[in-house]
Amino acid sequence: MDQTEEMMNLPRPRWPAHEIAVIGGRWEDDLAIAGGYLRVAEICATHWSQHGPDDSLPIPVLYNYRHSVELSLKWLIRTAARIVRRGQYNTNGANLEGEKVDKKLREDSHSIKKLAERLNTYLGFISDLDPPNNRIDNESMETLRWLDQQDETGETFRYSMIGRGSDRRPARATPTNINFYEDVNKVHLLAHLLQAGYSAHLDHFEELLQEYLEETGGW
Repeated sequence: MDQTEEMMNLPRPRWPAHEIAVIGGRWEDDLAIAGGYLRVAEICATHWSQHGPDDSLPIPVLYNYRHSVELSLKWLIRTAARIVRRGQYNTNGANLEGEKVDKKLREDSHSIKKLAERLNTYLGFISDLDPPNNRIDNESMETLRWLDQQDETGETFRYSMIGRGSDRRPARATPTNINFYEDVNKVHLLAHLLQAGYSAHLDHFEELLQEYLEETGGW
């Protein structure tokens, strides 16, 4: 390997054991991957903030935060649906079986707005969740709506051109000055709240439900 190739390489970890990564397995779910996207976004956003403006970074940073939010919402939806099924809560006729929920998530696709609305609906079925814990808080919903407005289909933060056929167009046709720090910071806070706040709350509730059902013989 010549000197040029060596300079292009990533820095090698100090210890050989640190070169190994583990992927896959039973613990890899949407929430775990969402945490990875969140960590990547946070590292990059912190670099942008501490090392001066770099206009090549905002779109990839927002994409990683947005994808973390999307995956966290999907994990929360599946968890809420599982709680509803196990607790036999009234769904007003809605079918929350696993395959049906997965189908709905495919239909919602990359829409943050639809995913947030679905999560609110499923949380509302859990009658043992008292307000305000039975829905997404207002400040988070405001940020979710803003995020959806910026990228309704999951394409705007991924590509320079969006749409298909005659509808194909630039994702950002006009250069625009934005307060990137304020925008990305509110998404940063939202992503962390979904990743560690709402998920921990629902996970704990499911554990309590499981213990109750086991004690009463309803499991």
